[in-house]
Amino acid sequence: MVRSGSWVPALAVVMVSVLAGCSGGGVSGASPSVDPYEVGASAMAAAASASASARASRDAALGPDLVARRDAALATPPPDKPENLGEDSLEAAAAAAVYFFSLYRYAAVTGDTKDFEAMSEQRCKFCADLVDKTTRLHQEGGWADPWEQTAEKVEAYPLNPGYEYHQVDVTLFMGDITTCEGNSPDTKTTPAETEKLHVALRYHDGTWTVGGVEVVKP
Repeated sequence: MVRSGSWVPALAVVMVSVLAGCSGGGVSGASPSVDPYEVGASAMAAAASASASARASRDAALGPDLVARRDAALATPPPDKPENLGEDSLEAAAAAAVYFFSLYRYAAVTGDTKDFEAMSEQRCKFCADLVDKTTRLHQEGGWADPWEQTAEKVEAYPLNPGYEYHQVDVTLFMGDITTCEGNSPDTKTTPAETEKLHVALRYHDGTWTVGGVEVVKP
């Protein structure tokens, strides 16, 4: 099956409450002034310091070679968007399918799932699984090394009467995929393989979205 291996920084929300009391309708005394902005800034600085400390510990555990590989993976540029992606044609459907798997690779390597999610429909379990796995991997400091990927054959079929989705068959070669969990120097490599995939693609509002992906068993 197509493999996945994102990291999304955790968001910290700091809430500060300043309570003042009164008794018998009169002011009992001056209370020290508390600036919520200063308190919030202090908490955020502490969180940033803790995050930097955790990253430094992970970097020390990984060693310089793996840290360099991680930084190179995170710097991977996004794939180019096909010029005909906004067209309603079989050629555009084929290009959209190939682009979708390029976004799959980019998301797994960098942790940036934004464009992949934008092309994924809620009904697509394959899409949701990829987002979940990559998010957890990258949140924990892990990553996937960039891998070789080639769409060896792409076939797009006309809509069947009464259906919204084009079927696009993609024969996809994926080279060795190496991932690191981010908290130790241990890595895992999944061997290269070629798979045929059925992709359900829908054109609407000038865009192509994926409703599902199925691996064709030999």
